[in-house]
Amino acid sequence: MFQAFEGRTVGDSPYAIMNEVRSRKLGLELYFVVRHPSDVVPSGVKTVIYGSPEWCRLLATAEFLVTNNNLPEFFQKRIGQTYVQTWHGTPLKRLGRDIETSAASNHYVKSVAREAAGWDYLVSPSRYFTDILPMALGFEGRVIETGYPRNDALVADSAAREATRKKLGVSADEKLVLYAPTWRDTKQSLTGAWAGVNFFDAELPKGYRLMFRGHNNTKGSHKSALAGNAIDVTNYPDVNELFLAADVLVTDYSSVMFDFSVTGKPMAFLVPDLAEYEANRGFYFDFRAEAPGPLFASATELVGAIGLLGDYSAKYVAWQRKFNPHEDGKSASRVVDLVWRL
Repeated sequence: MFQAFEGRTVGDSPYAIMNEVRSRKLGLELYFVVRHPSDVVPSGVKTVIYGSPEWCRLLATAEFLVTNNNLPEFFQKRIGQTYVQTWHGTPLKRLGRDIETSAASNHYVKSVAREAAGWDYLVSPSRYFTDILPMALGFEGRVIETGYPRNDALVADSAAREATRKKLGVSADEKLVLYAPTWRDTKQSLTGAWAGVNFFDAELPKGYRLMFRGHNNTKGSHKSALAGNAIDVTNYPDVNELFLAADVLVTDYSSVMFDFSVTGKPMAFLVPDLAEYEANRGFYFDFRAEAPGPLFASATELVGAIGLLGDYSAKYVAWQRKFNPHEDGKSASRVVDLVWRL
């Protein structure tokens, strides 16, 4: 059984691994977890609704469980089950045990450690990830440094780029900017939902179009009005298609910065709350010094420089070597070889 973000996404690394297993024709019965019966999966794959009795049955009986996030606290791995954890991004900001106690609940740290004790494999995209995440989450099992399966699709030709731009109504001569900010753990509604943020409050020059993509953690509270005049792609099913369609990424502290850099396209960072965010969460490295693109305190500054983002080629290459050394389009294949021992 394969699951991404508690069934909220038909994608990410579990989906890439599932497709690789499917292509091998191993004679396995494959299930992908979804939230809605209308969610589409490839032929030969069955869907199971998150939280349903069938989903609970599969949690207890599936031979292989592949997910990119925690399973529910009631889950207990049984003898004969193999649990593969892909996680859901390379960390910039500190997490788990590495967050100061004032910024992280003891319950979360304990629940992640309990969860990590059940993982058989943790998929890693880089040595950087391998050196940080197991310690932060309390994982003592096997780390397989294969590259990130979800990024395999980014090593592709232009067909997906052109098809996505056409779907979004973007012409070939327009520059498409993807704005994808992360969530803030200081912005929570009375209902407990995380609120989205949008600091892009300036108009792009003629010839540019803007896409807005809210974070997965804020989808539950997302309103299209937050996107303003941008194309709202928060609920677009495949973020990789957006990466391929875009000409520039604008983000802040989101792990999309690591994935998007596989494309080699320019990035800029809209970080008006950088000092506050860094003080609250802390970073694993000197973000200001290593960022592979310019940092801006306001959207007005960013828009004024959008056509002149500067030469960051040396930093970009160093970034790719550090965070994406294995991204050759074959990461899912390596995971399947190792986990299924083929």
